[in-house]
Amino acid sequence: MSKCTRILVVFLAGAAVQHVTFAVGIKETARLTISGPGLSQPLEVTDEHALALSNVFAGTFIGDPAANPPDAELPRYSIVFDVQAAEGVRAAAYTVLYCKDRWTGDAFVYLPGYGDDAYRRNIGTILREGQEGRWHRAATPWSQAINPHLP
Repeated sequence: MSKCTRILVVFLAGAAVQHVTFAVGIKETARLTISGPGLSQPLEVTDEHALALSNVFAGTFIGDPAANPPDAELPRYSIVFDVQAAEGVRAAAYTVLYCKDRWTGDAFVYLPGYGDDAYRRNIGTILREGQEGRWHRAATPWSQAINPHLP
């Protein structure tokens, strides 16, 4: 390998490491805002455990598709995700509906679909083709982190 090639390889490796270091923290969820029945005002969630389980891009809060929608009598909560971007926090980058059945412990998350208010904003952040407009079971660790914040 020539001296010029070695210098180029070292330069590119250094640039790659610098880029990865810069990217840490970007696209992580910075805050959740929950609103719905029993809450007199929106509730901000900033605890690290809940936020770590709420990464919009990883989608780890979304479980398997629900065989049936949850009971319409269950309270629905709007959960808004603020995402850290290179230029700062992107407020209301993603929104879902969440409900839990206090008797069975089942929890569900709805990804807004075409025609829903949050759909256009959500697909501007990430497109989950085939998942929008459907109820899913909420991932258990995520629902366990969210439930203590609900009435």
